[in-house]
Amino acid sequence: MIDDIIKNFSFWLESIVEDDPIPYEIKNICFVYTKTNSCFVLCMGGTEFKPNQNNIFDFFPLEAQFFNCFELNKINDEKYYRNLIKTCIDESFSSNYLKYQYYKKCIYFGEYGERLEFLFQVEKN
Repeated sequence: MIDDIIKNFSFWLESIVEDDPIPYEIKNICFVYTKTNSCFVLCMGGTEFKPNQNNIFDFFPLEAQFFNCFELNKINDEKYYRNLIKTCIDESFSSNYLKYQYYKKCIYFGEYGERLEFLFQVEKN
């Protein structure tokens, strides 16, 4: 199950930059989730400046506004969800294609409206 989620997540990230290349000015990529009813919703956006609650999306293409994954919709434990998404982020950025497309971007993760956690800066091999 986890391998399928990671594969779908990587495909989602590749699809975003294929349709809407990240502008040079965007230095930070933010993965943000919210909890609605009984499931979590994940989106991705970017900002030119260090993200805070007020400026997380200067770059927010349509494809990035919702990560649709059936397996994730079954999860209702927030701690498990957070750890799983962090794993997806880490594993996805081992791809050379994503390293190239997101090169030098700082990656953040967190809940919408809360302080985002810095994870890493994307580097090439």
